Amino acid sequence: MRLKSVSYSEFLNEPKEWSISDFTLEPINLVVGKNATGKTRTLNVLSGLGNLLSGRQKPGALTCGNYDVTFEHNDRILKYILQISDHKVIRESFADGEKILLERGEGGRGSIFHEKEHKNLDFQTPETDAAVVARRDAIQHPFLQPLSDWGLGIRHYFFGDAMGRNMIGLVVNDAPQPDPTNPNEVVGLFRKGLKQYPSVFKKAVIEAMNDIGYDIEDMDATTPQNIQIQSNSIIPLTPVTLSVKERSLSSQTEQTEMSQGMFRALSIVIHLQYAIHGDHPSFILIDDIGEGLDFDRSCRLIHVIRQCARDSEIQLVMSTNDRFVMNNVPLEEWSLLSRQGGNVTVHNYKNSKAAFDNFKFTGLNNFDFLAMDFINEKEDFFVENSSDVELIAGIHS
Repeated sequence: MRLKSVSYSEFLNEPKEWSISDFTLEPINLVVGKNATGKTRTLNVLSGLGNLLSGRQKPGALTCGNYDVTFEHNDRILKYILQISDHKVIRESFADGEKILLERGEGGRGSIFHEKEHKNLDFQTPETDAAVVARRDAIQHPFLQPLSDWGLGIRHYFFGDAMGRNMIGLVVNDAPQPDPTNPNEVVGLFRKGLKQYPSVFKKAVIEAMNDIGYDIEDMDATTPQNIQIQSNSIIPLTPVTLSVKERSLSSQTEQTEMSQGMFRALSIVIHLQYAIHGDHPSFILIDDIGEGLDFDRSCRLIHVIRQCARDSEIQLVMSTNDRFVMNNVPLEEWSLLSRQGGNVTVHNYKNSKAAFDNFKFTGLNNFDFLAMDFINEKEDFFVENSSDVELIAGIHS
């Protein structure tokens, strides 16, 4: 199932009002915009939707929020609406094309289609719960399962954060399995990948790091030499961290000795490779991609990530302020945000095709499309003369 579009708003008609309208998504998406336009907030909205649909979070935990969402599933269009006010669901609707399968209003009362009965029947769900979660039933309401699967399949990474660099693993018998949704559990996830896919997992991680520009010939999860664990526990605790062997160095480099950029790249590669081999998420969000990397490695990382998405059919949404990243992602994959007050507008190749196409005549880098505010100032750059478009030499300072 693929997310096609999202509109979201909260605190309407109040000083804290914030909204984003008609954010349409492609298989690969790069969210760009000037500072404080809402890039991180937009990715958080998408991640929050996944938490609600999977049941990891209840609507009652939110003060307010209005989602209007469309998905594509098996060549059908699914539409989901959720409105939350004062920690209660006041409206919820789910439709397959023109057929309304679930509808509820205030008080939690509504109707839902029953497969066995082949008709709509009344129900009542707690006002703090999402009915698409509370009413999920593989026999009576199997049409709700794709929503849950999509929500459970979201992975959200903050590339500008430590990405687990400051976390170590502890080898303990009967320890819980690492959570692939937690970017900080990268050591445990690497060890899990080694066990599940011993012939391919490490090789794939090393090859991806080589492609990014890190000349690694081996890596492992080993007991660090510069960390000691002091504990009164009667259970022996063995610390484990990631280490890599670069061809130009005679010794291993432990994760605490790696640069932030190198470890972030290694962490995201481990998560992506585990996703491809064993986790099979539906939707990956990466905020601040490229942060802390030099020009060459930033470009290479983007190529690796986009290729992973294409190979696995994962829908990918990245956000960035990095000019190197922008210059290496086609404008056709851009979602350019602009904000007036609390209202965010999305410009992309579908709704602003002329502006995107005209910009290509300039010969400028993609980053200049943002830096020059070309989406709003395009009439100052071009004039149409018959079938030709000519660049005006004067550019406003």
